[in-house]
Amino acid sequence: MSLNFCILASGSSGNCSVIWDKKTTVLIDCGCSSKYVVENLNKLGLLPKNLTAAFITHAHTDHLSASGLGLLWKNNIPIYLHEDSYEDIYKKYGSKIEECVSIPFYKNVEIQNIFVESFDAYHKDANVSHTLGFTFSSTLNARKYKIGYLTDTGKICSAIIKKLINSNILVIESNYNTMMLDLSFRPYDNKKWTASSWGHLSNEDAADAICAIKQLSTSKDSLKYVFLAHI
Repeated sequence: MSLNFCILASGSSGNCSVIWDKKTTVLIDCGCSSKYVVENLNKLGLLPKNLTAAFITHAHTDHLSASGLGLLWKNNIPIYLHEDSYEDIYKKYGSKIEECVSIPFYKNVEIQNIFVESFDAYHKDANVSHTLGFTFSSTLNARKYKIGYLTDTGKICSAIIKKLINSNILVIESNYNTMMLDLSFRPYDNKKWTASSWGHLSNEDAADAICAIKQLSTSKDSLKYVFLAHI
């Protein structure tokens, strides 16, 4: 059996993805309603009660909703997140996060046969003090798999590029066209933050990052699939 991946939702209205194999099922973010997540997991033949873990990138509602948090609590799913994100979520949801099984996550952890590594992303505002990106790696039937996952970042640095090289599947933010953002009717402060180094990644910067990752990758299956996220 291979390592499987599916994006359940991506965008400002909600973000949630799932990775699974024969032994392990892992959620990345849970920013949709619990009903939506359950319905789409069922379509893949997956049950919430069988989820092994959930990894949270940051505390924005579109990455961890109140309903999504309730789903994780109800099914007693361990939540891996940065301690700063825990504090951000506590400010938003209070004791709801205390009732969950939360595990501070800094560098890496092995969930059964999936090795998960985190890295810092550039995405911060008044409600979010820390954002993570992830890589998920596994070896099944003598074949190596790697998924690079970066949904929210204002810029890409060499350290991030290094983490994402040799990803078979790459999920990377491609949030906006610079000219369209400038001409939009969004409030000025929102446009300024979105285009900043702590906001979101432009289509142009995403393209440059994809090219850099591909050029530095040595695996023949590198970037076999590229998903543009948070459009």
